[in-house]
Amino acid sequence: MKKKMHMARRKMSHVIDELYTALFQLGGEEVDLRLRKEEQGLRLIVRGDFSPENRRQVERMAEILQPAVRNPALVETYWELAGGDHYTSDSELSLVGQMLDEAQVEILEKEVRMDLYLAF
Repeated sequence: MKKKMHMARRKMSHVIDELYTALFQLGGEEVDLRLRKEEQGLRLIVRGDFSPENRRQVERMAEILQPAVRNPALVETYWELAGGDHYTSDSELSLVGQMLDEAQVEILEKEVRMDLYLAF
């Protein structure tokens, strides 16, 4: 269990980095992150603003974070090959979407809210 908890913390660190970077690139000026350790995993609550002209990209980000099918083998392969430290910006949000066990994304006029969960 300790190894699973450590891996979940490393993955969540990657999720956090990708999300605040993406939101700032979409014209955001403020990103609020709240991380909570739960009995079986980590929950991240995100609230961030974005520029209205970037709404389509925010909608695309929401789609990527909530894939219809998650492929755990893809995530494990990535972590084995890259060691969790090698980032390629084009595919990172897709990888984040695959890492998460649950994701709920709500897009408002100029704000996005996310409730993301990563199990141990």
